[in-house]
Amino acid sequence: MTACTYRELRIEHVDLGYGTRTIVKDLSLAIPAGKITAIIGPNGCGKSTLLRGISRLLKPSSGEITLDGKNIHTFPGKEFARMVGLLPQSPIAPDGITVADLVSRGRYPYQGVFKRNTAEDDEAVAWALEATNTMGLAERSVSELSGGQRQRVWIAMALAQQTDILLLDEPTTYLDLAHQVDLLDLLSDLNEERGTTMVLVLHELNLAARVAHHLIAMKDGEIACAGKAESVMTSENLHRVFGLKASVHDPEKSGAPVVVPHARVARGGFSKANAGQAMSEADREDNSNE
Repeated sequence: MTACTYRELRIEHVDLGYGTRTIVKDLSLAIPAGKITAIIGPNGCGKSTLLRGISRLLKPSSGEITLDGKNIHTFPGKEFARMVGLLPQSPIAPDGITVADLVSRGRYPYQGVFKRNTAEDDEAVAWALEATNTMGLAERSVSELSGGQRQRVWIAMALAQQTDILLLDEPTTYLDLAHQVDLLDLLSDLNEERGTTMVLVLHELNLAARVAHHLIAMKDGEIACAGKAESVMTSENLHRVFGLKASVHDPEKSGAPVVVPHARVARGGFSKANAGQAMSEADREDNSNE
C-alpha cells in the first residue's frame, strides 16, 4: 500500500442545494489533511449535501471548493477520482454483478480504454476484500447478500480505489454494533498506516467521538461548532444542535466523550398513571350525577 499525498481541501463561502432550494449556506471550512473528520447534525441539516459538493456530484451555486488551491471542477474526471473517492448513502449495484467485479470497479481511475486489471489492480482488490472480511463472498452476486454484507462490499470498493481523500456518507448503515466498531477501527488503521484523509457523515455520536480527530456539527446548513470531540460534544452544544438533553462523560479520560441522553420524562396521554387518574375523575363525575 503506497502512502497518501496530503492534499489541501478547502470550502470557501459555498452555497449548495437542489433547484431553487439552498441547503448549505455560505459555508467555509478547511478539511485537516491526513486526519479523520466526522460530520454530525440532525436530519436535513446539509451533511450529505456537503459531501456531494466535495465529491463534485453537486456544483456550488456560489463560492468555491478547492483541492491544492485548484477548483475541483477543473480537474479531469479520472485524475480527480484518483485523489478523491466517495461512498454515497444508498449505492445501487448493477443487476447480477459479483462482489469481486463490483470491488474491481474501484480501480477504474487507474485503467485505460480496455479496462484490463493489472497486477497492481488485483493486489488492491484482494487487499480491500481481506480488509473488509468479504473475500469469502467474492464470487457471490451482490443481490444475494444481506444489507450488512452489501455495505461492507461497497466499502471494499471504496478502499480499492486507494484515494488520498475518502468521503463516506453514513458508512455504518445496516451494520450491527460490533461490525460498526470493526469498520471504524479499519478506517482508523487505514488513516494511521496510509495517511488517508477521511470525511465521514455519522449519526452515532459516540462512535463519531471515538473515531474522529476533528468533529464538525452542522445545523440548518451551517457549521454550529467544530473542533476536537471534547470541545464539540458538550451538553450545551448537543441541546443547541439536536435539541437533545444529555450528559457527557469521558470515563476513560481518552478525549472521546460518551453521550448519555437524559431519562425519558413521562408525558400526558395514555400512560397507566394518567389512565388511572382519568378513570377516577370519570367515576367521581358519574357519582355526582346520580
